[in-house]
Amino acid sequence: MKTLKQITIVLFLAIFSLGFAQENSLTTLKSKYDNLLKEQPEGVAVLIKKENKNYTVSLGNSNLDADKVFNIGSATKTFTAILIMQEVEKGNLKLDDAIGNYLDTINNIDPSLTIKTLLTHESGLDNVIGQNIEDMFYAKNDSIYNSVNLLNTVGKNHPDEIGKFNYCNTNYLLLGRILENINDQNYFDLLRTRIIEPLNLKNTYPYVYKNIPNLATPFHNGEDVTKYLDYRYFATLANAAGSIASTLNDMEKFYTAFFETDKLLKQETVQEMMHSGNAYYGLGLMKDVYNGSDFYGHGGNNIGYSFRNGYNPKTKELFLLFSNTRTIPFNKMIQEDILNYFEGKEIVANKAVDISVFKKYVGTFLLKEANMKMEIILENDNLYLEVKAQGMKSELFQVNDKTLKDSAVGATLSIIEDNENALTFSQNGFTTTLTRVN
Repeated sequence: MKTLKQITIVLFLAIFSLGFAQENSLTTLKSKYDNLLKEQPEGVAVLIKKENKNYTVSLGNSNLDADKVFNIGSATKTFTAILIMQEVEKGNLKLDDAIGNYLDTINNIDPSLTIKTLLTHESGLDNVIGQNIEDMFYAKNDSIYNSVNLLNTVGKNHPDEIGKFNYCNTNYLLLGRILENINDQNYFDLLRTRIIEPLNLKNTYPYVYKNIPNLATPFHNGEDVTKYLDYRYFATLANAAGSIASTLNDMEKFYTAFFETDKLLKQETVQEMMHSGNAYYGLGLMKDVYNGSDFYGHGGNNIGYSFRNGYNPKTKELFLLFSNTRTIPFNKMIQEDILNYFEGKEIVANKAVDISVFKKYVGTFLLKEANMKMEIILENDNLYLEVKAQGMKSELFQVNDKTLKDSAVGATLSIIEDNENALTFSQNGFTTTLTRVN
């Protein structure tokens, strides 16, 4: 029979081995992406929560870590949705209430729309902030930094789209206005008193401004854009749809409190937020399925910053990552490696592309289902996939003798035997054939 001392030693060794394996996996993750990001000024910071313990790693040259402050972008929408659901719990409003009960008349905003259609992006409203975000960021015209003027520029609504998911920042700008009218209080004060202060989020701010301590340097198109930061852009234009600045450590506290406690909302309300809406979006929460497991969270993109996250309610595992640029470099690859980490799988280094095999596929191909052209480019002995219509260019890596994988969105391109003018394209379970075009 084993003695208590022997059992204790065995248990200690098991725990030590598990911790060492996890730390070793993150070391592999770091070395893999440090190498890929070595030519870029931007970096990526990662926080992974597994078995109630946080692990963090900085990828690339920017020395980003879990205490660097960044704009969480549209992840702000979850905060806004929480404030709305707090009003529901108090009995101050109902999800089926018409928004006209709480808002003055605004051009092209249908007052009969319900609060729920705003929360789930099923309102059919025109997106007042979207393709024009770059112009707004660089603009220094004082008149543009006016929320009243902004909502008055909303274009014609689309009644036939009501009840259909169509992501739209206008929805959450209106929800912010509703919160202010109900409470006779500024939206940012509500954030402070109801979420930031109760959770002791010491490095979280209602909006970005240049002098925030430890603010990550923002890059856009390879340029440091710190001098263009303007608090009015975040406070007035992004507002309840994308204003908040935070850190990965604070966001871990936020998501843990939200998903696992009653500090912000009753857990039955959180369940309603997760499972309402449509297949893609609940009440202020995005829904994703990775390797058969459900994850909930909310991504965010803005000029100079990007943020991705996911929480598995069954395992209580959480991942958070941000970059100091508008899109996270190698986003899809990093997330897949994180999921492998959760499942105890090995993180595998990328294979260099055998140019002699794949060089013949350099050229332009058509994804006919989307009427979209994709170009395979050879630069400095590396292959890239470029989709000019979406402003995307990402490096390709070799999966096996016949398949390349895109580093940004996780699409694969596979050789079709004896056909140099077509490739099999797969992404998120969708498979089709790309055809070469002149």
